[in-house]
Amino acid sequence: MSKGISIGIIGGTGSMGQWFRKFFSDAGYMVLVSGRKTEITYTDIINECDVVILSVPLDAAIAISGQIGPLLRKDQLLMDLCSLKEAALKNMLDNTEADVIGTHPLFGPFTDSIKGQNVILCPGRGERRLKWLENEYISKGAFVTVMDPSVHDRHMAVVQGLTHFLTICMGRTLQKMNMDAGSALSCSTPVFRINYDLIGRLFAQDLDLYKSIINNNKHFNDVYEVFLSSVYEGKSALLSGHDDGRSLYLENIREFFKDSCKEALKESNKIINALYL
Repeated sequence: MSKGISIGIIGGTGSMGQWFRKFFSDAGYMVLVSGRKTEITYTDIINECDVVILSVPLDAAIAISGQIGPLLRKDQLLMDLCSLKEAALKNMLDNTEADVIGTHPLFGPFTDSIKGQNVILCPGRGERRLKWLENEYISKGAFVTVMDPSVHDRHMAVVQGLTHFLTICMGRTLQKMNMDAGSALSCSTPVFRINYDLIGRLFAQDLDLYKSIINNNKHFNDVYEVFLSSVYEGKSALLSGHDDGRSLYLENIREFFKDSCKEALKESNKIINALYL
Protein backbone atom coordinates (compact mmCIF):
# COMPACT_ATOMS: atom_id res chain seq x y z
CA MET A 1 0.00 0.00 0.00
CA SER A 2 1.32 3.42 -0.93
CA LYS A 3 1.97 6.48 1.20
CA GLY A 4 -0.98 8.02 -0.65
CA ILE A 5 -3.23 6.52 2.02
CA SER A 6 -5.08 9.17 4.00
CA ILE A 7 -5.61 8.67 7.72
CA GLY A 8 -8.26 10.29 9.90
CA ILE A 9 -8.06 10.29 13.70
CA ILE A 10 -11.30 10.79 15.63
CA GLY A 11 -10.24 12.08 19.02
CA GLY A 12 -7.04 13.30 17.43
CA THR A 13 -6.79 16.37 19.65
CA GLY A 14 -6.26 14.17 22.70
CA SER A 15 -2.80 13.14 23.87
CA MET A 16 -2.66 9.73 22.15
CA GLY A 17 -4.40 11.11 19.08
CA GLN A 18 -1.73 13.80 18.78
CA TRP A 19 0.99 11.19 19.23
CA PHE A 20 -0.33 9.09 16.36
CA ARG A 21 -0.98 12.13 14.19
CA LYS A 22 2.74 12.91 14.41
CA PHE A 23 3.68 9.24 13.94
CA PHE A 24 1.74 8.80 10.71
CA SER A 25 2.57 12.29 9.44
CA ASP A 26 6.28 11.64 9.95
CA ALA A 27 5.83 8.36 8.07
CA GLY A 28 4.61 10.30 5.04
CA TYR A 29 0.84 9.94 5.31
CA MET A 30 -1.75 12.66 5.04
CA VAL A 31 -3.49 12.87 8.43
CA LEU A 32 -6.72 14.63 9.33
CA VAL A 33 -7.81 15.13 12.92
CA SER A 34 -11.31 15.47 14.32
CA GLY A 35 -12.12 16.51 17.87
CA ARG A 36 -14.87 18.18 19.83
CA LYS A 37 -13.58 21.66 18.93
CA THR A 38 -12.23 21.11 15.41
CA GLU A 39 -13.82 22.29 12.20
CA ILE A 40 -13.17 18.86 10.71
CA THR A 41 -16.11 16.61 11.52
CA TYR A 42 -16.66 12.86 11.67
CA THR A 43 -18.31 13.16 8.26
CA ASP A 44 -15.21 14.83 6.83
CA ILE A 45 -13.06 12.01 8.18
CA ILE A 46 -15.34 9.35 6.68
CA ASN A 47 -15.51 11.05 3.28
CA GLU A 48 -11.83 11.90 2.92
CA CYS A 49 -9.85 9.18 4.67
CA ASP A 50 -8.96 5.59 3.80
CA VAL A 51 -8.16 4.72 7.42
CA VAL A 52 -10.29 5.87 10.35
CA ILE A 53 -8.77 5.63 13.83
CA LEU A 54 -10.82 5.92 17.01
CA SER A 55 -8.54 7.51 19.63
CA VAL A 56 -11.16 7.86 22.37
CA PRO A 57 -12.12 6.00 25.57
CA LEU A 58 -13.81 2.61 25.21
CA ASP A 59 -17.39 3.79 25.81
CA ALA A 60 -16.95 6.61 23.31
CA ALA A 61 -15.32 4.28 20.77
CA ILE A 62 -18.31 1.94 20.96
CA ALA A 63 -20.77 4.80 20.58
CA ILE A 64 -18.90 6.44 17.69
CA SER A 65 -18.34 3.19 15.80
CA GLY A 66 -22.10 2.62 16.00
CA GLN A 67 -22.64 6.03 14.39
CA ILE A 68 -20.00 5.98 11.67
CA GLY A 69 -19.61 2.25 11.03
CA PRO A 70 -22.59 1.91 8.67
CA LEU A 71 -21.33 4.92 6.67
CA LEU A 72 -17.88 3.48 5.92
CA ARG A 73 -17.10 1.89 2.56
CA LYS A 74 -15.86 -1.68 2.27
CA ASP A 75 -12.47 -0.46 1.06
CA GLN A 76 -11.86 1.62 4.20
CA LEU A 77 -10.28 0.55 7.49
CA LEU A 78 -11.75 1.20 10.94
CA MET A 79 -9.42 0.72 13.91
CA ASP A 80 -9.25 1.77 17.55
CA LEU A 81 -6.58 2.43 20.20
CA CYS A 82 -8.54 1.23 23.25
CA SER A 83 -6.93 -0.64 26.15
CA LEU A 84 -9.57 -3.40 26.00
CA LYS A 85 -10.21 -5.24 22.77
CA GLU A 86 -13.09 -7.73 23.01
CA ALA A 87 -15.96 -5.23 23.24
CA ALA A 88 -14.37 -2.67 20.92
CA LEU A 89 -13.57 -5.16 18.18
CA LYS A 90 -16.97 -6.86 18.30
CA ASN A 91 -18.75 -3.52 18.12
CA MET A 92 -16.73 -2.36 15.12
CA LEU A 93 -17.29 -5.64 13.29
CA ASP A 94 -21.03 -5.54 14.01
CA ASN A 95 -21.45 -1.98 12.76
CA THR A 96 -19.49 -1.84 9.53
CA GLU A 97 -18.56 -3.77 6.42
CA ALA A 98 -15.22 -1.99 6.24
CA ASP A 99 -11.98 -3.69 7.27
CA VAL A 100 -11.50 -3.73 11.04
CA ILE A 101 -8.44 -4.01 13.27
CA GLY A 102 -8.30 -3.68 17.04
CA THR A 103 -5.02 -2.16 18.18
CA HIS A 104 -3.46 -1.49 21.56
CA PRO A 105 -0.23 0.50 21.75
CA LEU A 106 1.29 -0.50 25.09
CA PHE A 107 2.79 2.88 25.84
CA GLY A 108 1.60 6.36 26.70
CA PRO A 109 1.69 9.74 24.99
CA PHE A 110 4.92 10.77 26.73
CA THR A 111 6.88 8.10 24.86
CA ASP A 112 9.40 9.67 22.48
CA SER A 113 9.44 6.88 19.89
CA ILE A 114 7.65 3.67 19.02
CA LYS A 115 11.04 1.96 18.74
CA GLY A 116 11.25 -0.87 21.26
CA GLN A 117 7.60 -0.50 22.31
CA ASN A 118 5.00 -3.28 22.27
CA VAL A 119 1.95 -2.99 20.04
CA ILE A 120 -0.89 -5.53 20.02
CA LEU A 121 -2.96 -6.06 16.87
CA CYS A 122 -6.25 -7.98 17.06
CA PRO A 123 -7.42 -9.08 13.60
CA GLY A 124 -10.99 -8.30 12.71
CA ARG A 125 -11.54 -8.14 8.97
CA GLY A 126 -9.08 -7.58 6.13
CA GLU A 127 -5.74 -9.41 5.89
CA ARG A 128 -4.19 -6.84 3.52
CA ARG A 129 -4.80 -3.94 5.90
CA LEU A 130 -3.48 -5.98 8.83
CA LYS A 131 -0.21 -6.66 7.02
CA TRP A 132 0.12 -2.99 6.08
CA LEU A 133 -0.31 -1.82 9.67
CA GLU A 134 1.95 -4.52 11.07
CA ASN A 135 4.71 -3.64 8.61
CA GLU A 136 4.31 0.07 9.34
CA TYR A 137 4.89 -0.43 13.04
CA ILE A 138 7.69 -2.97 12.63
CA SER A 139 9.53 -0.74 10.17
CA LYS A 140 9.71 1.93 12.88
CA GLY A 141 11.14 -0.51 15.43
CA ALA A 142 8.03 -1.62 17.35
CA PHE A 143 7.52 -5.15 18.64
CA VAL A 144 4.19 -6.26 17.18
CA THR A 145 2.13 -9.20 18.42
CA VAL A 146 -1.00 -10.37 16.65
CA MET A 147 -3.37 -11.67 19.33
CA ASP A 148 -6.92 -12.88 19.89
CA PRO A 149 -8.90 -10.12 21.65
CA SER A 150 -10.03 -12.33 24.56
CA VAL A 151 -6.44 -13.44 25.19
CA HIS A 152 -5.39 -9.78 25.09
CA ASP A 153 -8.00 -8.75 27.65
CA ARG A 154 -7.04 -11.59 30.00
CA HIS A 155 -3.41 -10.46 29.82
CA MET A 156 -4.41 -6.84 30.39
CA ALA A 157 -6.30 -7.80 33.54
CA VAL A 158 -2.84 -8.45 35.00
CA VAL A 159 -0.50 -6.22 33.00
CA GLN A 160 -2.66 -3.10 33.37
CA GLY A 161 -5.53 -3.89 35.73
CA LEU A 162 -3.59 -5.45 38.60
CA THR A 163 -0.62 -3.12 38.15
CA HIS A 164 -2.77 0.02 38.38
CA PHE A 165 -4.86 -1.47 41.20
CA LEU A 166 -1.71 -2.06 43.27
CA THR A 167 -0.46 1.46 42.56
CA ILE A 168 -3.79 2.98 43.62
CA CYS A 169 -3.89 0.90 46.81
CA MET A 170 -0.29 1.82 47.62
CA GLY A 171 -1.22 5.48 47.24
CA ARG A 172 -4.22 5.02 49.51
CA THR A 173 -2.01 3.33 52.13
CA LEU A 174 0.42 6.25 52.15
CA GLN A 175 -2.52 8.65 52.41
CA LYS A 176 -3.94 6.78 55.41
CA MET A 177 -0.50 6.77 57.05
CA ASN A 178 -0.13 10.51 56.26
CA MET A 179 3.21 9.90 54.50
CA ASP A 180 3.50 12.94 52.28
CA ALA A 181 6.34 13.47 49.80
CA GLY A 182 8.62 15.12 52.34
CA SER A 183 8.43 12.38 54.95
CA ALA A 184 8.33 9.54 52.44
CA LEU A 185 11.20 10.60 50.21
CA SER A 186 13.53 11.77 52.99
CA CYS A 187 14.13 8.13 53.92
CA SER A 188 13.33 6.39 50.64
CA THR A 189 15.34 3.69 48.94
CA PRO A 190 15.77 3.88 45.15
CA VAL A 191 13.10 1.20 44.68
CA PHE A 192 10.62 3.04 46.89
CA ARG A 193 11.39 6.26 45.02
CA ILE A 194 10.45 4.57 41.75
CA ASN A 195 7.24 3.24 43.26
CA TYR A 196 6.43 6.67 44.70
CA ASP A 197 6.97 8.24 41.30
CA LEU A 198 4.69 5.66 39.70
CA ILE A 199 1.94 6.58 42.17
CA GLY A 200 2.35 10.24 41.28
CA ARG A 201 2.46 9.39 37.56
CA LEU A 202 -0.89 7.61 37.76
CA PHE A 203 -2.65 10.37 39.68
CA ALA A 204 -1.20 13.05 37.38
CA GLN A 205 -3.08 11.57 34.41
CA ASP A 206 -6.66 10.86 33.35
CA LEU A 207 -8.29 8.99 36.23
CA ASP A 208 -11.20 7.89 34.04
CA LEU A 209 -8.75 5.82 32.00
CA TYR A 210 -7.65 3.87 35.06
CA LYS A 211 -11.22 3.35 36.23
CA SER A 212 -12.07 1.98 32.81
CA ILE A 213 -9.06 -0.33 32.63
CA ILE A 214 -9.95 -1.91 35.97
CA ASN A 215 -13.75 -1.80 35.97
CA ASN A 216 -14.46 -2.64 32.32
CA ASN A 217 -12.20 -5.66 32.10
CA LYS A 218 -14.44 -8.65 32.79
CA HIS A 219 -11.39 -10.77 33.61
CA PHE A 220 -10.14 -8.54 36.42
CA ASN A 221 -12.29 -10.07 39.17
CA ASP A 222 -10.66 -13.45 38.54
CA VAL A 223 -7.22 -11.87 38.75
CA TYR A 224 -8.21 -9.99 41.91
CA GLU A 225 -9.31 -13.22 43.63
CA VAL A 226 -5.98 -14.87 42.80
CA PHE A 227 -4.13 -11.79 44.05
CA LEU A 228 -6.15 -11.69 47.28
CA SER A 229 -5.41 -15.35 47.96
CA SER A 230 -1.72 -14.59 47.34
CA VAL A 231 -1.84 -11.75 49.89
CA TYR A 232 -3.26 -14.05 52.58
CA GLU A 233 -0.82 -16.79 51.64
CA GLY A 234 2.07 -14.33 51.89
CA LYS A 235 0.84 -13.08 55.25
CA SER A 236 0.65 -16.61 56.58
CA ALA A 237 4.10 -17.53 55.28
CA LEU A 238 6.09 -14.37 55.98
CA LEU A 239 4.53 -13.30 59.30
CA SER A 240 4.68 -16.73 60.87
CA GLY A 241 7.31 -17.69 63.39
CA HIS A 242 8.78 -20.44 61.23
CA ASP A 243 11.85 -19.38 59.28
CA ASP A 244 11.91 -22.60 57.25
CA GLY A 245 8.38 -21.89 56.03
CA ARG A 246 9.30 -18.34 55.03
CA SER A 247 12.34 -19.55 53.12
CA LEU A 248 10.45 -22.29 51.31
CA TYR A 249 7.72 -19.84 50.34
CA LEU A 250 10.20 -17.37 48.82
CA GLU A 251 12.32 -20.06 47.17
CA ASN A 252 9.22 -21.51 45.54
CA ILE A 253 8.40 -18.17 43.94
CA ARG A 254 12.02 -17.59 42.90
CA GLU A 255 12.04 -20.97 41.15
CA PHE A 256 9.18 -19.79 38.93
CA PHE A 257 11.09 -16.67 37.87
CA LYS A 258 14.58 -18.19 37.82
CA ASP A 259 15.11 -17.82 34.06
CA SER A 260 14.45 -14.08 34.13
CA CYS A 261 15.83 -13.02 37.52
CA LYS A 262 19.35 -12.09 36.41
CA GLU A 263 18.13 -10.09 33.42
CA ALA A 264 15.51 -8.37 35.59
CA LEU A 265 18.19 -7.40 38.10
CA LYS A 266 20.33 -5.97 35.32
CA GLU A 267 17.47 -3.99 33.76
CA SER A 268 16.20 -2.65 37.08
CA ASN A 269 19.72 -1.55 37.99
CA LYS A 270 19.71 0.58 34.82
CA ILE A 271 16.49 2.24 35.98
CA ILE A 272 17.83 2.86 39.48
CA ASN A 273 21.13 4.24 38.21
CA ALA A 274 19.27 6.55 35.82
CA LEU A 275 17.62 8.24 38.82
CA TYR A 276 20.95 9.71 39.86
CA LEU A 277 22.42 10.71 36.50
